[in-house]
Amino acid sequence: MSRFGYLRTPMPADVSAAAQADAHVCLLDALGIRQAAVIGGSAGAPSALQMAIHHPERVSALVSLAYKPPTLADSAPPLPPWAENTMMHLIGSDFLFWAALHVARDQVIKVVLATPPALLTAASPEERARVNEMLDNILPVSARAAGLRADTAAGKHLAPASLESIRAPTLVISARDDGYGTYASAQYTAGQIAGAKFIGFDQGGHTWVGHDAEVRAAIVKLLLPLGGP
Repeated sequence: MSRFGYLRTPMPADVSAAAQADAHVCLLDALGIRQAAVIGGSAGAPSALQMAIHHPERVSALVSLAYKPPTLADSAPPLPPWAENTMMHLIGSDFLFWAALHVARDQVIKVVLATPPALLTAASPEERARVNEMLDNILPVSARAAGLRADTAAGKHLAPASLESIRAPTLVISARDDGYGTYASAQYTAGQIAGAKFIGFDQGGHTWVGHDAEVRAAIVKLLLPLGGP
């Protein structure tokens, strides 16, 4: 599945996180799935949180990866103006994005993936391959541009969520050097959700470089007590 504005999913009049959460539930209904664990990463996290808040009976567990909600704990903008302007230009053209990947790949990693490029230099071959695949799979960026723009705009006006109402087992993960500044807000989010576990890394950026195995193991540990396949 793709969220609003990504690939072949159209942009409705209401593109709010709550509306996206409702769409996620419609998908579960169409697939005949009563309940599911929900993982929301980056801009996908708001709708995951809203799903847990408004449709608690459908969410067996919740994972929030590298997400910066609006909180009093951290009110800094998600991106400096120059970085946001650069990203908006890049996502407006498949050719520009392709060219940037080949000519200034480190800068794209720094701006778009909000990850210090030096981390990849020291990372394992598996981690480098994972992040590079993540970056390459953004193309065709033109098929994702509407969603990326909508997420960027919505991120500036998100209303605080009723985090204290979430009852699903929850895992929140972030890194201090995430270029989008998610760490303090991730700590706050975990603190507002009863029983939530917070995992914070000193390094890793927005793509948790060097910690993928640890992140996967933590998610498995969260889900195993729930049973199922």
